[in-house]
Amino acid sequence: MQDTQVRAGDLWILSWDGEFVGLALIAAAKDEYVLAWPVTLPDEVSFAPGLIIEESPLGVPVTLWATRETGIGNYLLDRNLGQLLPPDRIRPLSFALDDDDDPGLPFAAGSARDSENADADRLMIEHWTELCFNTGGAEEGLFLDSAKVQHAGGTSRLIAQVLGLGLPELRSVMIGVVPINAEQLAAVGELLGVEGESLAGADPLADVVIDIARPRYKHLIVERTLETGHPEADIRRFARREYALAARNDGDALRETKLRDAISRAGRDAG
Repeated sequence: MQDTQVRAGDLWILSWDGEFVGLALIAAAKDEYVLAWPVTLPDEVSFAPGLIIEESPLGVPVTLWATRETGIGNYLLDRNLGQLLPPDRIRPLSFALDDDDDPGLPFAAGSARDSENADADRLMIEHWTELCFNTGGAEEGLFLDSAKVQHAGGTSRLIAQVLGLGLPELRSVMIGVVPINAEQLAAVGELLGVEGESLAGADPLADVVIDIARPRYKHLIVERTLETGHPEADIRRFARREYALAARNDGDALRETKLRDAISRAGRDAG
């Protein structure tokens, strides 16, 4: 069975939309993201400040780019290849590089300042910046807080009228399954005589988004993209909505099943 636990020191394959996007050592694992150190293979350009690790889970030497640390979402983690560095070596190595001390690993030959390495260095930075800003298909827009709407004197009927929504669409907006755009929020605020932004709240399904982003669901997401032809970002958004619209049962024992079922239904009605 595939190891999907996220641990500092492990080497991971990263992917998005079914495509390989890099290798990374996990420098630190947070709840929603990881701090990643890029790792490159022998056939890729290598130079200082890259560090050479002769033995890796891949069976070949790799270059570790500890000074290129980047925060990336858990949804990019595809496959755990095993330990590349003991966890207790990560912080001392990072401190040593910050203080220009010996990191305990050899530097790759050459430098990022060398003209022949400049383009590779720029491309690496651009690529990992792009990975950092990958939002994993997060919903764009604001979420209407039904409690705040009711406190301001709003009712479902009034909101439906001002937004021109039918009952199914209204329910999705009122419970935060579907975000509301700025113009819609302003219209609701004007109707109730308050600032529209005062009626917005946090994503009520943030915990679902975090859970679906965990590596143990990655293969299910990828399978669903292949089955439907939808991009990974869309499948993740659809799964979030399917989870919210499923029959209510909040038992922790069924949460795993509900998440998997939501992914299996994602994109079924999308065009």
